Amino acid sequence: MSSANKRKGTRFESAVRNWLLDRRSKAWRPAQTGHKDEGDVHVDGMVALQCKDASQQRYSQWVDDANDQAVNAGLPYGAVVHKKRGKPVGESLVVLDLDTFHTMQRRLRVAEDFLWASNARTAYESTIAEIEGPGA
Repeated sequence: MSSANKRKGTRFESAVRNWLLDRRSKAWRPAQTGHKDEGDVHVDGMVALQCKDASQQRYSQWVDDANDQAVNAGLPYGAVVHKKRGKPVGESLVVLDLDTFHTMQRRLRVAEDFLWASNARTAYESTIAEIEGPGA
């Protein structure tokens, strides 16, 4: 990989991390050590993101790589963030396989069911309103 491509990739990885941090996610770029790639950005100790600032789309390969990277990092989920040309970071595409999507969706449903049944419902609803409010 040329140094120009590496700089472009590093810039996008940092932009994704910063975008997530600005929205109060715990996001960081892990140090790459050893021979097993652990992804470009980790989010909330749950997801290994493979960040791609590339004109060609290779989703099948990239998603497989992201899933492998999640395993290497000991995280439950892998996903790809693909930059859209001429668009801000927040309009990038997130791509994951249906198995991963379904598992994430089911875990969210179970977590929300527990919250609905608990005394934390009001706090949860106000936090969600804050997250989904303007500028989110």
